[in-house]
Amino acid sequence: MGKILITGAAGFIGSHLVDLLLEEGEPIKRLRLLIPKGVSTKNISRAIEKKVDVIFGDIRDKKVVKKAMEGVEVVYHLAARIDFDGKSYEEYEGVNVEGTQNLLDACRGKKIQKFVFFSSIAVFGLPAGIGNIVNWDESFPKKYTNYYGQSKFEAEKRVIKAHEEWGIPYAIIRPASVYGPREQGPTLALYRAIKQNRFFMIGNGDNKMHYVFVRDLVGGARQAQLSLVRNGDYILAGDRPVKLSDLIKHIAGSIGKTVPSWYIPTDVALILSYVLEWVGKIVGIKPPLFPSRVKTMTTTYYYNIAKARKEIDYDPKVSFKEGAESTGRWYLENNLL
Repeated sequence: MGKILITGAAGFIGSHLVDLLLEEGEPIKRLRLLIPKGVSTKNISRAIEKKVDVIFGDIRDKKVVKKAMEGVEVVYHLAARIDFDGKSYEEYEGVNVEGTQNLLDACRGKKIQKFVFFSSIAVFGLPAGIGNIVNWDESFPKKYTNYYGQSKFEAEKRVIKAHEEWGIPYAIIRPASVYGPREQGPTLALYRAIKQNRFFMIGNGDNKMHYVFVRDLVGGARQAQLSLVRNGDYILAGDRPVKLSDLIKHIAGSIGKTVPSWYIPTDVALILSYVLEWVGKIVGIKPPLFPSRVKTMTTTYYYNIAKARKEIDYDPKVSFKEGAESTGRWYLENNLL
């Protein structure tokens, strides 16, 4: 059997994918991990101890990518710039688009079983920019609202073109908001705010949000890789959306906290956020409350996962309550709160 290449393997989602493959019995010698130099390998310490094949290098370096692709038949491509802070499209293009193209170029002429590309629901636009998202599926028009979403959409087009011109089978994965142990971005920030009594509800909390537990996500990606469907795109999210009020309750409960029952009306919070944003620009800091955060917290967004259920037997098992408890426990055990 050929190698399984995983880019971004040391990250939050990538490390859980590595764990899953090992748990499913993939030989350690079959895995190859492409990791940027200087990135911590703590998340994949188990695989490192077993002497997994690791190549340190930049996905934008064609020589590195060519070396990493030697003997490979499966690609899981997760490496990306994922923040929303960039000031131009070009800041994302190098890694997210050209890095993807480098991998596809290296696949040309090889017997690739599946190229699994981790894209984003940001290709459809995000609620802060477009408002409510209700039961959208894969057929919904792409109308990204930030440079990150634009770069992911362009990378998707490169993947599809490689299939059309070179016959490379692919699965495009678009995760909903991902949470779980090892996440140290927005989810951790929310847990910390609640733990430190800095969280306050904006709006009445009846709006729904759609999350996916990281183990359900990587399990779905694995099923897409093994599927006989030669090309497909899939939204992977939890079994059902959750009300913001319930989401906060489950998170708080997982770390032994409660949150006040009062809330700030949405209109008031939005006005305040614009004022704070204006002041922040003057003094050169990013305030804790800004317009896009208010809009995200008070908007409903959830997706339809019927296509993934039908084509790749995707069946998310972890409820948000269970996932929040697992995540909160991991944060506490690792002294991150």
